[in-house]
Amino acid sequence: MAFSDFKNASIRCTYDNGLDANGKVKRKFKSYHNVKEAAAADGIFETAAVLTNFGTKTLMDVEKQSAMTIYQ
Repeated sequence: MAFSDFKNASIRCTYDNGLDANGKVKRKFKSYHNVKEAAAADGIFETAAVLTNFGTKTLMDVEKQSAMTIYQ
């Protein structure tokens, strides 16, 4: 039987960074670390929305990325 331990988590926000020469959307990524394992989707989204207010770019996407150690 395998077991796992939580290592860390972060929020990755994707922002609209305008258009390139071909008319495709350019994206800018920003990660925020030290997210709790039990952080709920609502809380993460609200936090990302508040952080977006400090900048000028439009928020496109929010991801919670977490890492675990799996062992036997």
